[in-house]
Amino acid sequence: MSMDLTFLGTASCYPMPNRGVSCIVFKSDRQCWMFDCGEGSQTQVMKSCIKAAKVNKIFITHLHGDHLFGLQGFLCTLSQNFPEQKSQQTSQNPSVEIYGPLGLRRYLRTCLELSRSPISFSYVVHELEPVEEQLPQDWEEWHPEHTSSGLLHPGEGEGRTIQRDETGAWHLFEDSRFVVKAGAIYHRVPCFGFIIQEKTLPGKLDAAKLKELGVPPGPLYSRIKQGETVTLDNGQVIDPKDVVGPSRAGRKVVILGDTHDPSPLTSLAQGADVLVHEATLENSMRAKALEVGHSTPEMAATFAKTIGAKSLILTHFSQRYRPLGATLEKGEESVSKLQEEAEAVFGPGDVIAAQDLQTVHVQQPNC
Repeated sequence: MSMDLTFLGTASCYPMPNRGVSCIVFKSDRQCWMFDCGEGSQTQVMKSCIKAAKVNKIFITHLHGDHLFGLQGFLCTLSQNFPEQKSQQTSQNPSVEIYGPLGLRRYLRTCLELSRSPISFSYVVHELEPVEEQLPQDWEEWHPEHTSSGLLHPGEGEGRTIQRDETGAWHLFEDSRFVVKAGAIYHRVPCFGFIIQEKTLPGKLDAAKLKELGVPPGPLYSRIKQGETVTLDNGQVIDPKDVVGPSRAGRKVVILGDTHDPSPLTSLAQGADVLVHEATLENSMRAKALEVGHSTPEMAATFAKTIGAKSLILTHFSQRYRPLGATLEKGEESVSKLQEEAEAVFGPGDVIAAQDLQTVHVQQPNC
């Protein structure tokens, strides 16, 4: 079962001619989920291999503009170009579910209402209620009314308010293949990291042995792999334990928003196959990074080691760093410097400095 991450934007703060701001798409078979939707993300989708109409869930890490300002535009683009695929959905069975911090529902509703933007499909916004330790010291000074009120947008369904549970997680949803949770991380505003946990995978089917037993390729193979004992036309009984290997642990992908301290997520993120972590500024600028709530490559790599991640993908680069392969003018630095600084801590070969429109495949265990 395939699983990919496509990086549509890897810049911090604001988009550039050669780099968009934060937006990642997680794709696995029939699932296509977007993580953050910075300004211009709809244009980045059009440049990529992603089919916009396939996006059915959007996750917003926090309410800073470089992670959020593209959301209403993306939904309007989706509505204009893909009304047939989406319009049959209802508020009880919405075509797009959106998850993010408290205030996201009001933000999106206000943007769509004031711009009089119709949406040809139904959507819902599920809000994550932050806990006190996520709030900055000046929260009261900047604290507008975050809760939504009044009439729903014509395309909007009733969303949930999700609170942290006893495990320290915000449980977002679960289906037959995945469990998705959020956890707190520290930034200048309430911010979250998202954990995509694939459920246990069935063992490998021994096709050669099945052939020896006279089982023809086809639907029976799928039934046996799913643990069903089958009886052949000749009366022979095929027990799955005789032809299916041991089950395998599912993959775990952890995608963080901006942070200078992701430590609250340590337990939930343990054993990640892939950790996506910001690395806004180089190690020598650690004090500046901390001042603005961001991380350096060393900080990202240290957290990756702490959680036992198998691989680390860096993103959210300051404009001072040019994309990989770009021609550097005098005094300019490449994001390769950030990758090298992370590799010095995490080890070479398992660190990627993400590039816009790059797709990274998440390997299956034991493959």
